[in-house]
Amino acid sequence: MNTHQGVGQSGEQDEVTGLVCQESDLHDGQMKEVTVEDQKVLLVRTNGQYSAVGSRCSHYNAPLIKGTLVGETVRCPFHGACFNVRTGDIEEYPGLDCLPTYKVNLQDGNVYVSINKKSMKLTKRVREMCTVQPDVKHTILLVGGGPASLVCAETLRQNCYQGRIIMVTKDSLPPFDKPKLSKAMNVESSSMLLRPHDFYQQHGIEMWTRKEVVSVNLAKKFVKMSDGTSERYDQLLLSTGCRACPLRCPGSDLKGVYLLQSYEDAKGIHTSSLGQRAVVIGASFIGMEAASYLSDKAASVALVGPTKYPFEKSLGPAIGKMTME
Repeated sequence: MNTHQGVGQSGEQDEVTGLVCQESDLHDGQMKEVTVEDQKVLLVRTNGQYSAVGSRCSHYNAPLIKGTLVGETVRCPFHGACFNVRTGDIEEYPGLDCLPTYKVNLQDGNVYVSINKKSMKLTKRVREMCTVQPDVKHTILLVGGGPASLVCAETLRQNCYQGRIIMVTKDSLPPFDKPKLSKAMNVESSSMLLRPHDFYQQHGIEMWTRKEVVSVNLAKKFVKMSDGTSERYDQLLLSTGCRACPLRCPGSDLKGVYLLQSYEDAKGIHTSSLGQRAVVIGASFIGMEAASYLSDKAASVALVGPTKYPFEKSLGPAIGKMTME
């Protein structure tokens, strides 16, 4: 592949440009993963026009070349996140961030992609957001600290809402990637956060942890918290998500029985299982992931479920049987 560096107005070389293919190499509705100076790029042709975006999904870094292109939207092969191939904007979740975009030039039947050197290693992009303005007397209260609340708060800021945003969660952490709890139970909490702590301060989003809303007064527009405090709001949005189903049998409240719901639960399961006999109740995705994680840490792991095979309810007995084998 041929590359050369472009010269900006400042006289400094600020772009790297690569010859990635011939115009005739791609037809409408096709995409190709190309490389510019060690940077993987997804090159797409739609309606006779070329565009280039980041090649990896902003969620779990899945290669988008293995995904599906429909019109101007590419769908991630792992979890279905969708991105606009012209703007790089995320159009369907999971995932929070957009893809970086790159310049495409056509010359003499050749296709060139240019990347700004300052953004060479960027794999994702955050949309521009405003921040809170003290003179805007309006408060939106988001009850729940999961991805839905976070996306709501970010969307408000992306659409120039400059009032006060408060997120309330009974978790000890701001929004984090909860599916990771069953995959890696003994990691630093910072590695699980969907956004770093300073993100909320930067964009004027108040993050209240270890608080739970216990009552709502719709007439007077205020909520009461579990710690006795109360807060007034102008708009109230509920996104409390779901909770794991606890055991309903004698002994379920004994010491050593954990419900995997929070970061602290995961740490407790890891610590208490080291060198011990562990029993995992639940034979679907979370249970199987937890059993897999504990397999080389506990003295033994027993998996208990109501079906003949793991994953039977979600994936069917044939695939379930394969996991046993």
